[in-house]
Amino acid sequence: MNILIVYGTTEGQTRKIAARTATHIREREHQVDLLDSAALASDLKLGHFDAFVIAASIHQEHHQETVTNFAFAHHELLNTKPAALISVSLSAALQDQKTEAQKYVDRFVAVTGWQPCMTLLLGGLCASPSMITFRSSS
Repeated sequence: MNILIVYGTTEGQTRKIAARTATHIREREHQVDLLDSAALASDLKLGHFDAFVIAASIHQEHHQETVTNFAFAHHELLNTKPAALISVSLSAALQDQKTEAQKYVDRFVAVTGWQPCMTLLLGGLCASPSMITFRSSS
């Protein structure tokens, strides 16, 4: 099987997740192309891919514009093939914020017209020290 993974990343965490996903798929003897959505060729041909994985992080309640644009531009093809969305956010890492993380995915699906066969919500990296709170163990 020939699989394309397209990712969008801001802090680099989603790139790591996409690369690990590619390694996992290759270990199962599939061919994988891993592409950064910010550097996609305008003449990219997708017809020879059997399946797709789109990985994107969320910042300010939205997935990367380059990923959203890719999914919108190719939603008709994506809807005819096995295709998964990996949505990376801090909200997905927090148990009481899972509903919020799902809302981001629902909005992405509504905007792009793509209905992923599978969606995975993954917790992202907390890069801002001001977001971390420490509690006394006493």
